[in-house]
Amino acid sequence: MREGYLKEQKPEHSFNHMTKKQTDKRQAILDTALLLFTERGFHGTPTSLIAKEAGVATGTLFHYFKTKEELIETLYLDIKKESGSLLSEDAGTNGTCMEKLDNIGMAFAKWGLENPRKIHFMQQFCYSPFISKAAHQEGISNFAFLHDQIKIGIKEGWIRNYPPEVIISIVSSGLTSAILAAAREKAPEKQHAVLSKSIDLILHGIIKE
Repeated sequence: MREGYLKEQKPEHSFNHMTKKQTDKRQAILDTALLLFTERGFHGTPTSLIAKEAGVATGTLFHYFKTKEELIETLYLDIKKESGSLLSEDAGTNGTCMEKLDNIGMAFAKWGLENPRKIHFMQQFCYSPFISKAAHQEGISNFAFLHDQIKIGIKEGWIRNYPPEVIISIVSSGLTSAILAAAREKAPEKQHAVLSKSIDLILHGIIKE
């Protein structure tokens, strides 16, 4: 298990067609929406409150996001893209399929502890009707590398022969719950213990005896 957990970091974004000021406003809206959606839920978070807390006019918010649904979808896709990009780096490292999947699991756990609100958001809204089917599919596309690694594990005979998408769904749900449980522990060693036991239990369920 990798050790040393950092404070929550904001994702980096690159919008070549925007000025820095525009990018800052857009990101402020997204950061504020993340905070409020995870604290108050979708219906309990009016766009007027998001704009107020982000320090922008309501009209400015609607300039970037035409509806609250578009805002929540954008936030969902940004988080999926950020985590998918991070984890794909571990999938591209040298090592066996099992080692790569272990590295991916550890990297996701570390990222989750650094970004607990993003994990909480994904748990709340991953299967929400506020996220369109098209957005779901686009979000999943960021993890095609994981689908490929699981297919390799099945072919090698050490992962149970179930549809990769089912395995990914079960493992990601389990890891998300484990990360949130670990985040409630203040001491790094206790976080480490919770994640180690949880990951061992989750992986035991997909490994072929």
